Amino acid sequence: MLEFNEFTQNLFHVAGATWFIWLPLVSVLLFFEAWISYARSHYKAKTSWVFFEVKIPREIRRGPKAMEQLFSSLHSFISGPSDWYDYYWEGEIKLWYSFEIVSFGGDIHFYVKTPAKHKNYVEANIYAQYPDVEIAEVEDYTLRMPSRYEDLQNAGYELWGTELKLEKDDVYPIRLYEEFETPSEYSTLDPISSLVEVLNSLRSGEELWVQLLISPAGSWWQERGARFVKNMQEKTRVVTESGDGKKVTVDRTPGEELALKAIEHNISKPGYQTMIRYVYLAPSAIYSKNTPWYGVLGAFNQYSSKAHNSFRHNGFARTAVLWYHWPYFFPKWRQKYRREKIYRLFRNREMVESGFFTFISTKFTISPSHFVLNTEELATIYHYPSNIVLTAPSIQRIESRKVSPPAQLPGEGLGEELPEGFRKK
Repeated sequence: MLEFNEFTQNLFHVAGATWFIWLPLVSVLLFFEAWISYARSHYKAKTSWVFFEVKIPREIRRGPKAMEQLFSSLHSFISGPSDWYDYYWEGEIKLWYSFEIVSFGGDIHFYVKTPAKHKNYVEANIYAQYPDVEIAEVEDYTLRMPSRYEDLQNAGYELWGTELKLEKDDVYPIRLYEEFETPSEYSTLDPISSLVEVLNSLRSGEELWVQLLISPAGSWWQERGARFVKNMQEKTRVVTESGDGKKVTVDRTPGEELALKAIEHNISKPGYQTMIRYVYLAPSAIYSKNTPWYGVLGAFNQYSSKAHNSFRHNGFARTAVLWYHWPYFFPKWRQKYRREKIYRLFRNREMVESGFFTFISTKFTISPSHFVLNTEELATIYHYPSNIVLTAPSIQRIESRKVSPPAQLPGEGLGEELPEGFRKK
């Protein structure tokens, strides 16, 4: 104890004697951090967004593969700041998309929020993969509710929310949609059917909002994955010496071999920085946390296996605060703060960003809810339900299929004589 006190005194003495060195440096760094935060806020404020609903037809036979193609097309469209001026002065950041599935008392809707300047491109790519859907610009459904959690509570509602995180490093993939498919269409499962069933089970007055925030990840993700594979391979190599010289053998279990193949496949496709966030709202009289806590997480648990990754709640973002968990003090105050925060983050579709201090932000300011999923993983989690989903009546659909006009429709260019009943313009 005496040695520790002596060390502390020496440390303060050195800090006091060298303040003219470290204080200006720390002040400058803090100024840059504050400036970047301000510039980014200004850039976000002037960015226009578009919110639209995607209504799917009564029968849609295109599965997750179509959505994977959609995510692949969108990956190269959003770019970040091109030089230091855009990043440090303009506060430009790489924008993102929000793909959402929402249930209003069991009535299910699909929404997309995109930067306004990318609206036409996003719509064109959705139509390219799902030509029978209907896209309509609508008002943000969250605006139906009070803007603050306190006002929501005063209106008689209660809220539960969380963000999901990955159990392992994001180079490990989740279980993919191809693993749900079988040669027989009668035994094939749609991966999103479990989540749709949960959303369909809500009672009148209950609402569940799920959002997938995605922003294209650069090649750094594949490079990190390649290093991970190389290190894993090196650890399983065994070098032995014999009379003929050195021999290299591989000491790898079937599970490790399977994991390596899965990781190599995972990093071969474009990746997105991803956040999955959802909130549950209901009048206090019928509020029940079981559906969002166990139901939604259970739907995401189908993507896990021993050789793959898995999802779980981020305990630091979840609104459930237990008094016997760290930091133990003021559980009611912390719960209210978390509910206010996640409600605000959901409504604003906020993604967590790194700060000026790269070495610090990687460790502390980047949320564990922030991870990378490739296009195939995203398509497994989020796609428009196919005709094999049993709860089709609960989904907001268009009643009829849109078709193109006949190729030989009478009109201009067919000659001067037109059939009776038609008038040439």
